[in-house]
Amino acid sequence: MVNKGKALPVKLSLFYIFQYAALASFTPYLTYYFQQKGLSYTQIGILLAISSLVGVFAQPAWGSITDKYLNNRVSLMVSMLIAALAMVPFMLADEFYVIALFLILLLCFQSPVMPLGDAYTYEIIEQHSEMQYGKIRLMGSIGYAVTAFLIGNVANKVGIQSAFIIFSFLMVLGAVTIASVNVESKTVRKRSESRGIIKLLKNREFILFLAMTTIVNVSFGINSNYVTILVQETGGNVANLGVLWFVLAISELPVLYFANRLMKKLGDMNVILIGVGLFILRYFFSSLCSSYIAVIGVQLLQSVTFPLFLIGVLNYLNRTAPPNMKTSAMTLYSASGGIGIFIGNAVGGVLLESISIFSLYRIITLVSVIGLLLALGLKKINLKSYE
Repeated sequence: MVNKGKALPVKLSLFYIFQYAALASFTPYLTYYFQQKGLSYTQIGILLAISSLVGVFAQPAWGSITDKYLNNRVSLMVSMLIAALAMVPFMLADEFYVIALFLILLLCFQSPVMPLGDAYTYEIIEQHSEMQYGKIRLMGSIGYAVTAFLIGNVANKVGIQSAFIIFSFLMVLGAVTIASVNVESKTVRKRSESRGIIKLLKNREFILFLAMTTIVNVSFGINSNYVTILVQETGGNVANLGVLWFVLAISELPVLYFANRLMKKLGDMNVILIGVGLFILRYFFSSLCSSYIAVIGVQLLQSVTFPLFLIGVLNYLNRTAPPNMKTSAMTLYSASGGIGIFIGNAVGGVLLESISIFSLYRIITLVSVIGLLLALGLKKINLKSYE
């Protein structure tokens, strides 16, 4: 019989594997899928913009509903199961407006899964101090890396819809896994006040935090979506991209594994500052690359930039958000990231009509400097609140 204390981190690790593997079988292939449907580039751009915006509204809504009426475990199961079902009409849709409608339906339930999963994991970790978020989250990177690497071959042989069928299967597995985890709060759960989100948005420190994460995600979104062009402009081709995403996901594992030690030694605000500072170097050096091998090499800074920033902001939220608003805070953070990525997608495409990809990377270097200044301001306010 498996010891309950040992089974819990195993179940959470499996959940992260399933949810990130599902993500890897969906988002990387959206653009290609829309092309297969015969949509124009303008229509594809609109659908990608919709993808970013849906999360901006759906994630805080789910956070508020969860804090008021449900709990993270129930919300996760419901969202994952409905997302799995919503994939079916999305795959069957052919007309642009019908595709858009079912994409919105699908993302209303898929987009909250990640912030809800993080909120539930932190809720469990508060009761089981021997567990570490970084070691659990790294399993998600493994799931994403392996799936992203394999799914391309499967889709190439069987068809792109096979990737989306795998998405639904993995979502169901994730929901079943969470159903087997039944950890309740030690204290009676407080219901959020009806204006909980508004109260958070009136907090000066929290607003500065959201501004910082939005700015950082503008640059991150541009890099994530336009690094493909950078690879091609420096002599690479599509075949190199699968290797790129696999390597980037795998490279995160060491930092995620030792995240708890870094957090204890440096503190969440210093971890955030280091992460943003390294983002600046990553984008600047990318703007100087003359070969795709150099691009992939510089992009390996993903191994420290993204995991440091992610772990830092999640730990900051868990430390500073009121107990009855933690899920709302997590989902608002995720929504701010969605806004940043949406801005990056839209502005990046417009800028590339008149400037080179190398100039675009210099611009996001400057944007990241602004993010660093906001992070420094946040640290100053955060320190004052404890004086």
